[in-house]
This record gives sequence, structure tokens and C-alpha cells, in this order.
Amino acid sequence: AAPGARLSSSAGGYILMDYGYVEGMLVKRAPHRAAHLAHWQPEFESGAIRLAGAYSPAEGALFVFYGKTREWIEARAQTDPYYVAGLVTSVKTKEWSVVAGADWLKPPASPP
Repeated sequence: AAPGARLSSSAGGYILMDYGYVEGMLVKRAPHRAAHLAHWQPEFESGAIRLAGAYSPAEGALFVFYGKTREWIEARAQTDPYYVAGLVTSVKTKEWSVVAGADWLKPPASPP
């Protein structure tokens, strides 16, 4: 473990969002990719999205949010250009209790 790293049960506030993608996503996403990235850019800039990326192979993607509700995340997902184009087959959200690595994923001073 890194110096000063510790286990914690008080990080709180994290929500995972799992996208399922259509088969052939790497090809099908091309016309929508720039709009998809622009759609989520404000959440990256505010710190609400802490990590995000597609699985390999690209069967879906995982987003790590901080300081947003499941309802807000799910509603925002429904306006994602990938979702609107029918490329997202499922959206699942779960609250995530960070126990190890909370210092690394340290949230901003105030929620976005």
C-alpha cells in the first residue's frame, strides 16, 4: 500500500453507472462519438465523473460518479447521443461504498 493509504468506510457519495452496448459498437459509435464526449464533458470538468471508459472488448462502459443521485445520472444517460441513437442497450446504476483507495479517489472539497 502507498504510504499513508488507509482503509475507509466513510468516502460515500459514489455511484457506478454501467452501460451495455450493441454489438459492433466500435464501428457504430463513430458518427456519435464527438457528441457523446461533449455530452459528458461538463460532468468531467465539474468532477462529478471521476472515471469513465469502455470495457475491452467494447461490450459496455463504466462511469464513476460523485455527488449526483441515481435519478439524475439515469436521466442524463437517456439524453446521451449514444443512448438516443440506440447504441446503449442497458443503463444500470448502483451506489458504491469505497473502502480501499478512497484517498486516491478523493472527492472535491464540495460536491459538484
